[in-house]
Amino acid sequence: MNSGRKIAEGGALLALYCILLLITIYIPLLGFITFFFLPIPFILVTSKQKLSWSVGFLFVGSLLTILIGSVLSLPMTLLMGATGIVIGSFLKRDKPMTPMFISAVLTFLGGILVTYAATVVLFGVNYIEETMTVMEESIDSSAKIMESFGQAPTEKIIQGMHDSISTLTTLIPSLLVITSIIMVLLIFLAAHPILKRFSDKSLNWPRFQDLRLPKSLLWYYLITMLLALFVNMDNKDFVYMAITNLFFILQFFIMIQGYSLIFYFSDVKDWAKAIPVLIVVASLLLPIFAILIRFLGIIDLGFPFRETIKKKE
Repeated sequence: MNSGRKIAEGGALLALYCILLLITIYIPLLGFITFFFLPIPFILVTSKQKLSWSVGFLFVGSLLTILIGSVLSLPMTLLMGATGIVIGSFLKRDKPMTPMFISAVLTFLGGILVTYAATVVLFGVNYIEETMTVMEESIDSSAKIMESFGQAPTEKIIQGMHDSISTLTTLIPSLLVITSIIMVLLIFLAAHPILKRFSDKSLNWPRFQDLRLPKSLLWYYLITMLLALFVNMDNKDFVYMAITNLFFILQFFIMIQGYSLIFYFSDVKDWAKAIPVLIVVASLLLPIFAILIRFLGIIDLGFPFRETIKKKE
């Protein structure tokens, strides 16, 4: 590709990024959707050009971000730009989807952590601590309001709500990891049709119903569950936090495997497409369904359940 065409294409993609950024910043509802399209210009540039060109593209995009929005918008461009460059570099080298996805998740997670640390150091603002403090104060305020109407909650209920916030605080590392996984997945879903239309590279995802996570995941899950039995739950030390977060993340992946089995079973039995979707929604709303989904995930990892279903068909 000659330099003139490279510059013209780069300028067009920069213009596209500026439009997406404007919508993301200034149109809240629509901006929530366009947010996941922000890495696409970086993916397209990196999949065709050298890494140095992509870095320069990110630099110019960062300057335009400050002009369009403000310095506060800069972390968003750096985060989405870095994620797009990582995805684009894997596409350019025709690398498998799994390492590409993992690298993109780690990049996104690293960007979140760097942004959080910079906010604390530069501005002295800890959004996580402030959010938890607001939630604690909200519980106390709600209890006082209910008390004024003669319907004061018991101490046990109030303590349970405070314990829930404490647990939430403990699970913040896991929540950041899972959030990064979901965000990158949505970025991939947004990029797939665009790449298919405007690039010779594509994101070839396996069907969700064919997803088979490593069987070793089940052993990690069982070992972590056993370790949790020997941890002092009243001692909020590093070991407690590590095991709690690891168990939470493993449960998340077991759930994903359970969902995959349901979609596989639905596909084999030729159910209506709405049925597995309704089961997923029910599991998110009712804890008993979530337990059943995890049980299915364990069965799918530990036993040749799919092969048995296939033989019967």
